[in-house]
Amino acid sequence: MSRLVSKIETLFLEEPLDSLCGASAVYLTIENNILPSLEHVREIIASGYISVRGLKSFKALNMEREPASDYSHMEITTNINKLKYKLEHPGTEVDINLYASMVLSDESDMIKNLGRRQKNVFLEPRENMKCDIPELVVTKCDEFVSSFNNLDTSQATRFFFHDRKWKESESKLVKVTNRILDTLGETWRNPAFMSSISRSEQSEGTYISDIIMPLLRSSLRDLLNGDICLSTAERQSLASKARRNAGVVEERMGKKPDIMGLMKQDEKIIELMYLESSRILCSNSKKADDGVKLWRETLDGVSFIDALCRPVGNQFGIVGIQIAGTTIRLNVLMKDLGGIPRYFHLDHAKIPLLPHASHTKALIRLLLTLRNIMIVNKSLLLRALEQASTHPPRNVGPSPTVSSPPYNN
Repeated sequence: MSRLVSKIETLFLEEPLDSLCGASAVYLTIENNILPSLEHVREIIASGYISVRGLKSFKALNMEREPASDYSHMEITTNINKLKYKLEHPGTEVDINLYASMVLSDESDMIKNLGRRQKNVFLEPRENMKCDIPELVVTKCDEFVSSFNNLDTSQATRFFFHDRKWKESESKLVKVTNRILDTLGETWRNPAFMSSISRSEQSEGTYISDIIMPLLRSSLRDLLNGDICLSTAERQSLASKARRNAGVVEERMGKKPDIMGLMKQDEKIIELMYLESSRILCSNSKKADDGVKLWRETLDGVSFIDALCRPVGNQFGIVGIQIAGTTIRLNVLMKDLGGIPRYFHLDHAKIPLLPHASHTKALIRLLLTLRNIMIVNKSLLLRALEQASTHPPRNVGPSPTVSSPPYNN
C-alpha cells in the first residue's frame, strides 16, 4: 500500500501531463480488474491523443504555464501527507467508509478539525438551506401550547343522539370532504399505487400507513366534542385483555387490532373503534378471519365500557371497520334495551386507488357517516361517564362471547 501511494505521489508531483494522460490507461486496467490486450491499450492511448490534439486545434490548451512556486509544491506535498495519514489511520469505522467512498461528512474528524474559515466555507451549502422561523409562526406555536387544554366545553358537553341527522353544518361537511379529497389526490399521484403490479407488491403495513390512516385522520379531525386518537402501534386491546383475563390466574395477552380509535377521560383510556385490514390483494380466508376477529373485538369493547358506565341502549355502539382488499366495510356493535348485543353492517365502499367518480362519492359517504357516528357515540359516552361518577353501574356481567377454537381466542 505504501509503495502504491509513493508511486501516485511521484506521478502527481514530478511527471509531465503526458504521463498523466498515459496513466489513464493503467487506471482503466485497475478499475476493471482485467488486463486488456495490447491493441486495446493502443486504441485507448490513440483516442486520448486525438482528443488532446482536438483541444489544441481550438487553442483550448494554449495557456501560458507559470512555474509552480516552491510554496505550491510544499502545500501539495503537505496535503498528500495528510491524506496518506488519514487513509492509514482513520479515526472511526464511519471514517473508513466515508474515505473509501470519497465522501466528506460534516461530522467527520477531518472536517471538525478544520480552521474556522475553511470550515465555514465547507458548511456554507448546508447553512444556505436553513431559514429563520418568522416571528408570527413562533407566536402561533406559543398560543397553541398555552391554550391546548382549554377545550370548548359548550360543544364537549352538548348531547347528541342518532336521529338520521348530521350533527355538523353543510359547510363543515364540505370542509371535511375537501380534506378527504386532498388525501385521495395524494394517493392517486403516488407512483407506488399507479399500476396493478406496484399495488400488488405493497405490504399490509404500507397500505395502512400510506392510505388507510391518512383517510381516517382526514375524516376524524376537529370533531365537535374533541378528537379521536388513532393508534397504529398494534398495541393490545385493553378490553380484549380484560375479557381474556377474567377468572384466570395466568395473565394473557389481548388481541392487537391494526388500528384503534381511542379517547382519554379522567385518566381512563377508552376504545371506541377497531379496524382490521388486509393487503391490497386479499384472500377469502383472510377476509373471513378478520371479520370474526372484528366482531369479537367490538363485543369486548362494549363489555369493557359496560363495566365503567351504562350508555343509552340502541344508541351507543363500538365501531368496527374491516378493509378487505380495496373494500371498506363499516360496522357497529351496540346493546339493545335488554342488554343483548346487536351487530350491524352500516355501509361499504371501494377505496379508489385511481380516479373513479362513483367510488369516490361512496367512500366520502361512508367516511362522513363514520364521523357523524363518532360525534354521537362520544357524546353518549361522556354523558354516561358523568352519570356513573355519581351512580356506579351494578350487576355488570362478563362478556357473552361464545366459545371458539383456541387458535384465535
